[in-house]
Amino acid sequence: MAYKMAELVPGVHLVDGSIGCNTYLIVDDGVTLIDTGLKGNEKRIYDCLGKLGYGPKDIRRIVITHAHIDHINCLSRLKADTGALVMASEQDAEVIEGRRPIMGVGGFFGAFIRLLRLYYRYTPVKVDVRLKDGDKIGNLEAILLSGHSAGNIGLYGRERGIIFSSDTIRVLNGRVAAPHPRFTEDDEKAMEAIERMAALDFSVLLPGHGKPVIGNASDKVRELCHELRR
Repeated sequence: MAYKMAELVPGVHLVDGSIGCNTYLIVDDGVTLIDTGLKGNEKRIYDCLGKLGYGPKDIRRIVITHAHIDHINCLSRLKADTGALVMASEQDAEVIEGRRPIMGVGGFFGAFIRLLRLYYRYTPVKVDVRLKDGDKIGNLEAILLSGHSAGNIGLYGRERGIIFSSDTIRVLNGRVAAPHPRFTEDDEKAMEAIERMAALDFSVLLPGHGKPVIGNASDKVRELCHELRR
């Protein structure tokens, strides 16, 4: 894996072999975990923590970028092990807390996903901090990027030139792309979210899936935006 145990930028690590989605660790004032992945990923997170000289109790915050099963499945285990604050958008908090269902998918593929969920059962977790657009988490700013889910958020570090883009952007074979329509709740808002990202300046893009984009990342998002609006 190209980014195995590497510091993508100072203090930011991608968990090696993360299951379900990309899971990131930010080592700063304690440890902040970005998204949890699927069942079993907690073991990989703890292994990565150990290699960095930390343990589960050092995780102070768990930020959920959006409430799809591949990003929240082992949240309850991580919350129990770490006691960390769970942070998510107001809109997706109801899903995380089990008061609204996780997004479904129709057709044959939807039936397959429903079967998978019998294995990847989700246990609701209380959201301790409901993030609003512009809220600060250390030196990162929460940015509402509705579309992929109602409360999909990114985390933007202006000074460091980084953005955690959640599933607003996919990275396929080194190229940035729009989120998969099958898993996106509102395609038009998802396009608006990409446009909002395109208005920001960052050199490093840390997506929910695919390899991080290191260097000239915002230019690539602007090119994608232009292609999609043609």
